[in-house]
Amino acid sequence: MKKIMRSMVIVVFILCSSVCALADQSKPQMFLQTESPKSLSETIKVFREEVAAGGWSILNATNMAGILSEKGYTIFPVLIFDVCSGKYSAKILAKDENRFVTPLMPCRISIYQTSQGEVIIARLNAKSMAPMFSPELAEIMTRSGGEIEVIIEKTISRLKQAKNKS
Repeated sequence: MKKIMRSMVIVVFILCSSVCALADQSKPQMFLQTESPKSLSETIKVFREEVAAGGWSILNATNMAGILSEKGYTIFPVLIFDVCSGKYSAKILAKDENRFVTPLMPCRISIYQTSQGEVIIARLNAKSMAPMFSPELAEIMTRSGGEIEVIIEKTISRLKQAKNKS
């Protein structure tokens, strides 16, 4: 009897784990990550150039590793870029009813190095978040998120071309 109960518990656990795993796969990702084929410094350089070429601005760059090292912590490099497109920001900020999304502004993109030496570009998945908002805000998020994805795609494309030439 104990063996049967133990077996049933194991089967139920496995089934629940499988269902949870499948449910997680159907959810949209809140964040996106893209691996860079080049070093952190090369990735940052090309990213900055592509942001400018795309008509966006970098308002600020926060070096988290630098800040934390001043506090006595040692971490692998993490830089967080605040990027902005005036055409989208102005549309959001023009209406009081849209200003509740300002904690998501400006768009934040991080470029970091893992403990294995991989360089990753991470950002919010604006397209998957957009349906949570009004149609107007959803449209702005979808368009601005699309432009960010193009900037990252161009960054990675240039880095891959440079790698192939090496």
